[in-house]
Amino acid sequence: MRTLAITAVALSIFGSQGCTIRQADLTAISTRSVNLDRVDLDSLPRKGRVEGRTSKWMILGIPLGIPHLEDAVDDALTEGQGDLLTDAVVYQSGWSVIFFGQSTISVEGEVVSTRDRQGGGL
Repeated sequence: MRTLAITAVALSIFGSQGCTIRQADLTAISTRSVNLDRVDLDSLPRKGRVEGRTSKWMILGIPLGIPHLEDAVDDALTEGQGDLLTDAVVYQSGWSVIFFGQSTISVEGEVVSTRDRQGGGL
């Protein structure tokens, strides 16, 4: 019984893998309609650094969907209640253990709201 447990632990260790890659450093990114003609990005109040992410599962190496950067950006903008991420960093990561795994895209940055400075709209 002990040999079976040791074998299971060894297979889990040798059969697992994971990786995180820094994909991009971006000055500004948004999935919302933003008009920057009359906005000075340096003067906008920052709402703080937030992170948005989207993940999809894999079973037997077959993805059950593809994570999209748009979903991660939307998640961050919703969390920070703004419409633009500045000084954004995009990461792609994934892990798997023998039969299943997960692929993730995350983006973090400072959320700003350009609409506050434009009188509520574009």
